Amino acid sequence: MRMYSPEELDVLAEAYDRALDKAPRGITSTETTQQLVQEIAWAVANGLRDEDTLANIALERTGAGEAI
Repeated sequence: MRMYSPEELDVLAEAYDRALDKAPRGITSTETTQQLVQEIAWAVANGLRDEDTLANIALERTGAGEAI
């Protein structure tokens, strides 16, 4: 398991919060939550730091950004 720095954890948390704000419907499933966090963590581990970009990527890759 990868250890994240405090700065990376701040980016992860902010990106997740932004993803929740941008989602067209509420995210209520544990599975979707885990997928969002996993996608954000993968991108942070690969050097991305822009919270809006991270949120958009996670929503797109999980399908959580799609309207009902």
